Amino acid sequence: MSALDRELDLVLGLIRRCGDVALRIQAGGDETLQTTAKTEDQSPVTQADLAVEEAIVEALREHFPDDAILAEESAAAANWRAHERVWMIDPVDGTKDFASGDNSWAIHIGLAIAGRPALGVVHEPGHDRTNWAIDDGRERLCRYQVGRDGPIHEVASAGPNPTPKLRLVTSKSHRSERLDALMERLGIGADETLRTPSTGVKISMVARGEVGFYAHPTIGTKLWDSCAPEAILNAAGGRVTDMRGQPLTYAGPGYKNDLGLLASGRGFDHDALVESLRPLVDAWFGPG
Repeated sequence: MSALDRELDLVLGLIRRCGDVALRIQAGGDETLQTTAKTEDQSPVTQADLAVEEAIVEALREHFPDDAILAEESAAAANWRAHERVWMIDPVDGTKDFASGDNSWAIHIGLAIAGRPALGVVHEPGHDRTNWAIDDGRERLCRYQVGRDGPIHEVASAGPNPTPKLRLVTSKSHRSERLDALMERLGIGADETLRTPSTGVKISMVARGEVGFYAHPTIGTKLWDSCAPEAILNAAGGRVTDMRGQPLTYAGPGYKNDLGLLASGRGFDHDALVESLRPLVDAWFGPG
């Protein structure tokens, strides 16, 4: 029995109910989505983002009133720094694609304890798949389930990892010249690359061994994008860092991942990958 079993049980039920809400809103098209642009960066926000976040925040405040919460749509008003336990929530990861009707989006609920991801759940309602993990320093488990009555699959954190058919997974909607340069330097062809929405979907694919690594070589992601997926990949024996190979910090003061993201699966030489990319990273972000 884990010290975080109560948290995990609550979040698994909650996130699936929220997935049903988001699916209904998506199915209604423009009338129910009511997509608008955020004033600060013009990124889209839908009624699903708002409704799902409200439901998650309300439940967490009821059951864990002493914990802090950092959620995407209310981040500016959040008082989360200097707290031992911080819930990090992305109500719809991949909103642009969600609003267009794509199935590859996710809901993230992560719990950071003492500045590192300890629990993560990434639910993919469009694929009816839920990925979850605990990695709290005492227990490490990683599992996923397709369909609510389907078998629960265990993901090992050690041992051999079959060579995936795909080497790289990356963003569908945020194509950049940096990614082309990265692929050229590593000798990765288009036939070895999958482009799909959602940081959570991509990192969960790496955790399940379906692809070797994920690279996001630009700014744009936030702690609520990476917290839950990182807990999952860490528990599966992989690693998540910034593009310089430094660990992400979940204790603040900021919440932006300004040096990009790099995630690799179990058995992958993450340090060698970082070194291979260092000349590009130095050119993009300045010498480290």
